[in-house]
Amino acid sequence: MKNLIFFKINKLLHFFFFTDGLIHWLVQRTAAISILVSSIVIFLFSNYLFFILLPILFFFHVFAGIRTLVDDYIHDLVLFLISNIYLRVSVIYFLKTLFLLFLC
Repeated sequence: MKNLIFFKINKLLHFFFFTDGLIHWLVQRTAAISILVSSIVIFLFSNYLFFILLPILFFFHVFAGIRTLVDDYIHDLVLFLISNIYLRVSVIYFLKTLFLLFLC
């Protein structure tokens, strides 16, 4: 019964985040290319918008990579659920911190 509850919660969480391998791959590559383009724009033009965008893109790229590792290599349902919750809380905390640093 306990594993069934964790399984249902996990399926609900998967509904809100990427689960398909192709989507993971596209997100990773898009984030990497965006980081590269933002770095070049910052270097050449000193654009502050891209300076603010770069940490967000970098964190999103790292989050997608860690999410892929968790999806592929953690098979215990409880540990999988805890890992997903921790990743989501980390994203919220990081975005909140960036908001406070750059926009307030």
